[in-house]
Amino acid sequence: MKTKQFITGMVSICIVFCFILTFTACNNDDDDGPTTVAYRVTEKVTTEIYGANTWEEKTTYSYLDNLLIEAIQFDKENNVWVEERKTEFEYNGDWVTSTRYYKDGNDWILEGMQSLYEMKIVDGKIMEIKYTYPNSVYREVFTYSGDKITKVENFYNGELQYKYACIYNGDNLAEIIEYDYYEGFEELEYKYEFTYTNGNLTEMIGSYYENGVWVNSDKDIYMYSGNKVIQIDDYDYYEGSWELDDSTNFSYNSEGLLESIGESGDGWTWEEIYTYEAGRGNYKLLYGEGVYYDVFNYPTAQRMSTANTGPEDSKLNIIRFLLR
Repeated sequence: MKTKQFITGMVSICIVFCFILTFTACNNDDDDGPTTVAYRVTEKVTTEIYGANTWEEKTTYSYLDNLLIEAIQFDKENNVWVEERKTEFEYNGDWVTSTRYYKDGNDWILEGMQSLYEMKIVDGKIMEIKYTYPNSVYREVFTYSGDKITKVENFYNGELQYKYACIYNGDNLAEIIEYDYYEGFEELEYKYEFTYTNGNLTEMIGSYYENGVWVNSDKDIYMYSGNKVIQIDDYDYYEGSWELDDSTNFSYNSEGLLESIGESGDGWTWEEIYTYEAGRGNYKLLYGEGVYYDVFNYPTAQRMSTANTGPEDSKLNIIRFLLR
């Protein structure tokens, strides 16, 4: 049995993966349609409060020729922002490679034992994500029909480990089915079903496959102001009924760009605030999240995940992308 905690274990926090997105007042930077002004993310500030303890982190994003080339993370110490980590992005044809560093005194030091992270982007679509370790290679391969993702296959050392099949009803994503592969056998694992109202995603239900039947696990309810998501309520299925687990709230600035994401619970709060500048970029593609979120009319700026540590973490991230 796969629990919701397992499925959403990589909470933001991402992604992500290694790359992210740009925004326009009405469209994202990957759209071909005309826009008056384009915007891209330049800063993200995260604040977490647990009881009497407060933790703050800031990430700044730098671009060259509309491409994200550097992301620097700061921690707040004694009310002063201190550089802690850095990711640099290098472009070679269709491939983008990221390299991570940490700060030691005044010097940036290459992180040891890090995997080689590469992403292949063709015509604005992610085609492959690859992690190369000393003794293994992990790949995620994306298949499209037009602009729609129809399949995501995950390979470890060339062997298929699991697959997501996306089923559409017209332009709307109706269902995602996860298959796991073990010793050459295909097994149903998880299913996500989507409901829409006037083209906006209003409900997502997740269920796991057990003893030949689908069993409810969790669901999200999406609330809107106009066509913008302002709240997502997350429910768990427990002893035959749905119980509210938590809610995520979203606010937007005067240009219609996502300004903040916030959550709160018993004794804790979490918030991310985004800052923009005029200009185009590829933040969305590089940090990966927008590729899936756009399908669900989810707000265009998203949390960035913790760094992946292995193939299983990547699996959780892919599921998180598809769901949230």
